[in-house]
Amino acid sequence: MAALPQAPSPTLPRRWLALDVIAFSFVGATVLVVLLHINRVARAPLVVAGHLALLLLYGLLRWGSALRPALRTAFIVYLFAFVLAIFQAMGLIIPPVRGGVRMDGALADLDVRLFGSDPTRWLEPFLNRWTTLVLEICYSSYFFLPVILTTLVLARRRYAEFLSYAATIVGCFFTTYVGYYLVPALGPRAHVVYEEPVPFGAVARAIYDTIDRLDLIKLNAFPSGHTAVSLVCLAILWREEPRVGRLCAPLVLGLIVATVALRYHYLIDVVAGVLVALLWVPFGMRLAFRFDRRRGGASGA
Repeated sequence: MAALPQAPSPTLPRRWLALDVIAFSFVGATVLVVLLHINRVARAPLVVAGHLALLLLYGLLRWGSALRPALRTAFIVYLFAFVLAIFQAMGLIIPPVRGGVRMDGALADLDVRLFGSDPTRWLEPFLNRWTTLVLEICYSSYFFLPVILTTLVLARRRYAEFLSYAATIVGCFFTTYVGYYLVPALGPRAHVVYEEPVPFGAVARAIYDTIDRLDLIKLNAFPSGHTAVSLVCLAILWREEPRVGRLCAPLVLGLIVATVALRYHYLIDVVAGVLVALLWVPFGMRLAFRFDRRRGGASGA
């Protein structure tokens, strides 16, 4: 893909951009799902109201920041909270909507059929308290890659381009969320019976437990969002600043290994995550930039 122009965009367009379409479409679809299962979802009116409130605040900050650039920081911070809140809310929606269905058995069997054995056992001989610590740190880098990318792009005062990148990343997030609805699964750590637990040291165990406590969905194994989103962020970082991309590449590679070695995901989850990433880079990103350029946003793709 051709490099983006480096000149900053002076204003944030007030028209609908790709990020707005993605945000409103996904939240609208979520509200519709809840309404169609209103007798199953506990406190469904509150869940619907919460999603509409999230969307309302998104709209106010998004278009408010077009009028007052001082609100841009507030909108960027809120965008992170927006994606996280929708993610956590699925923990209230998926179990009742899917009637308690879990696809772990099918995914575990598919792993064995496709790869000849259980991939989550392949690296067991190499796991010890030090290797698990390294892998857990790599796995945790998922939470920081979007922050690094945001900081890098905004430091160059390319706010309009950032919104097109954000559309790509948020679209990738929401695509994995659809997968959680369609194929609810806990992952091998909650399904497969192992002879030995993962040999966590104190620090790795603390990181593992913290991530587990923060995850309110649980049924979010397929596809691997860690894989998909991290690959998309890495591709954008490499495009924006290859040196930063090269520095982050080992972390992302370690993250992908960790998803299986630490029993978070089946290998088929990772394969699906790679496919989601390939959907959004380059195709989804290219569409986002073209859409935004027509709307007076990003300069090009």
